[in-house]
Amino acid sequence: MERMQGIYLYFNALQALQKKVVETQKEVLAKVAEIMAQTIARDQRIFLFGTGHSHLLIEEAFYRAGGLAAVVPIFSSALMLHEHASLGSKIERTAGIARFLLEEYRPMSGEILLVFSNSGVNRMPVEMAIAGHDCGLFVVGICSKAYSRLAPLSDLGKRLDEVCDYCFDNGGLPGDAIVEVEGVPWRTGPTSTAIGVLIWNCLLVETVFQLKSMGVEPPIFVSSNMPSAEENNRQLFEKWRKVNPHL
Repeated sequence: MERMQGIYLYFNALQALQKKVVETQKEVLAKVAEIMAQTIARDQRIFLFGTGHSHLLIEEAFYRAGGLAAVVPIFSSALMLHEHASLGSKIERTAGIARFLLEEYRPMSGEILLVFSNSGVNRMPVEMAIAGHDCGLFVVGICSKAYSRLAPLSDLGKRLDEVCDYCFDNGGLPGDAIVEVEGVPWRTGPTSTAIGVLIWNCLLVETVFQLKSMGVEPPIFVSSNMPSAEENNRQLFEKWRKVNPHL
């Protein structure tokens, strides 16, 4: 087998998918970013939620250099991978937990909730989106629509894209992995994390542009290693930690 073949097979496939996802959904990206900017201009929050590997996308968006202080992650260590991966998979299929988690943050009507779920069918992400609507939130989903049409539904009988105001398609193949290797029964090279990060950061940067055009100073965290970062971040902490328990 040719050395480095795998590197370029994945790299080329991912590049093509990135271009397709952005080019086919750029209008929706701009619209959601506009709503995000309007929400921040009202000093309201942007909640993010994901389970399993989707929680990595919540980590990406929260409290990082170049990120927005208005982002509030809905965290639960039981739904991550570092404590008990298989238990987390069971919990994300359990009724009632999503609504409980969301209500702990006391969401207010007019705020935004982004829900990441690659398969788009597991109970908890779908329940979270439904709970968000019940709380008056603008709900955005991110999933693989091809995967969600193949994967079995939970007892809710709904897919994520059916319970959101907008839902981005990450373009992933059912099962997530994209590269076929001759003689290997399963594909390798997952794409959902890389594309999810792309979608989020497209929204992030466009939101900053929109805020600036509105005459609103974007609440951007600065790396603590940069000059003047301390005062910038201190002001953001002072304002946003009142409504974000993770700050």
